[in-house]
Amino acid sequence: MNLFLRELKSHRKSVLIWSFVLAIFMYLSMAKFSALSTDATASQQLMQALPTTMQAIFGMVGLDLTTITGYYGICFIFIAVMLAVHAGMLGAELIAKEEVDKTAEFLYVKPISRARALAIKLAAGLLILAVLFAVTWLSTYSSIAMVNSGNVPVKELGIFSQALAIMQLLFFALGVLCAAGLRQPKRAATIIAGVVLVAYIAYVLQGLSSDFSWAKALSPFAYFSAKDILAKSGIDTTYAYMCIMASLTALSASYLAYTRRDFKI
Repeated sequence: MNLFLRELKSHRKSVLIWSFVLAIFMYLSMAKFSALSTDATASQQLMQALPTTMQAIFGMVGLDLTTITGYYGICFIFIAVMLAVHAGMLGAELIAKEEVDKTAEFLYVKPISRARALAIKLAAGLLILAVLFAVTWLSTYSSIAMVNSGNVPVKELGIFSQALAIMQLLFFALGVLCAAGLRQPKRAATIIAGVVLVAYIAYVLQGLSSDFSWAKALSPFAYFSAKDILAKSGIDTTYAYMCIMASLTALSASYLAYTRRDFKI
């Protein structure tokens, strides 16, 4: 079977599950917006009364939860984390699965170079990311339209979507690099999950106090925080270019590592 189609088929079930989870998350989250917007003043006072730590954990700092864009900002951080986990795990699994499943000999005895095999796997992975991105965008658009009388802030949604796509690419590249470079590739998924966790903790810390401003450097989630996106009406291009370059560098390094190391059969 064509390697590209084989990879798509093997991830079909996981894509359906992730799509369902993200769509349900968006609809259930947005369903609560109607209650908050009914009494805007009381809702805002309630949110401000929450401890700073809780506000930082849930990404509420600096957001007006009685507006649809501010409320979506809370959902945004959780969507970003879920997409980051999926992208990182996907990148790791695409590269490591033959060695983990002990089927490497069936792939690498075929008349196909490692570089080409990796390119095909990456192409399949990027298509899977695009599918999940599209599902996220469509469920976000429709759920906002459902609770906001059909009015969707398309411009803001487009900016948030750019940030999500960049973070997907970054964590996917990191997952690929972990699996390609490690002697025990089955550990790559665990490592990338830890990276996402550290990035989220750093995001929370930098939102707690200016004393933790240094933590922003450790977290792509902080590079594209909802508060900053809404304040600037755009993403920080410096961080965007930095993440894209880091992604391309990681993928390039993956090619070198993948084509040179010995596989465990």
